[in-house]
Amino acid sequence: MNYRQLQAFRAVMDAGTVVGAANLLNISQPSVSAHIANLEHALKIQLFIRQGGRIVPTAEAHLLHEEAGHVVKGMARLRRLAADIQQLEAGRLVIGAYPALSSIVLPRFIGDFARRHPKLRLTFLPEASLRIAELVASRQLDIGLMTMPAIDPATTCDLIFETASVCVLPLDHPLAAREVINASDIGEETFIALGREDGSRQAVERSFDDAGVRIEPRFETHFGDTACALVAEGLGISVVDPFASERWEGRIAVRPFKPYVPCHVYLTRSRNHIPSLLQERFERELREYLEQAFPN
Repeated sequence: MNYRQLQAFRAVMDAGTVVGAANLLNISQPSVSAHIANLEHALKIQLFIRQGGRIVPTAEAHLLHEEAGHVVKGMARLRRLAADIQQLEAGRLVIGAYPALSSIVLPRFIGDFARRHPKLRLTFLPEASLRIAELVASRQLDIGLMTMPAIDPATTCDLIFETASVCVLPLDHPLAAREVINASDIGEETFIALGREDGSRQAVERSFDDAGVRIEPRFETHFGDTACALVAEGLGISVVDPFASERWEGRIAVRPFKPYVPCHVYLTRSRNHIPSLLQERFERELREYLEQAFPN
């Protein structure tokens, strides 16, 4: 029993004749008859009898007609879905990303990606990096994007992008007139530090130590986006990854920071997870997008 046989059966039932069924399916009458004969052989049930040159459905055919309709429609949907998957238009992704990447940069990329894949279904969870690692390890996420490498043996983790952290200042701050902010410039300034779990915190502190600058942060926050909000309120200056500062363009000054403080994007997924073709496309195009949007 196959899809074409069921199609022919339903067409004969609906049209009432083999000729009508052939016209509905745009195939020859012998093809319709052959499909019906093969279906009867497969089911071991007589579906039609001939009476005075007419083809008449048996009681068994009437019983099977409705269910055959469900099967044909289901198989048609399956064929369409398979075509969509093959063309990378359909699929489901569950993605977690750390807050700085989630605020504006990743939604921009997702917007463009979703427009090119109109049948994509996506769940997007902004979470702290440590929480993302837990969700990936428990297979609640297909993709996790983090600021630090995951060390859980249940996951795989790859560095997919690195760029330089930036210094963010109030628009009217005197240092905003400079093209580059050095660690030595911040000695007397009110500093807003990121939380200890942020991957760049230690690198920023080393840069101050190397410059002979002692920093006592007045404010501390876990997220770069919040640090930018505090900067916009005129409460101090900070060093954050460039993703966090994107949403605040025009409301704060963003300047290169020296020495180089790396900002990392790690992609992690469950070791037992087999990515779909759509997921592979998403990961590859995300790398390309970050490289184009934030050139080093």
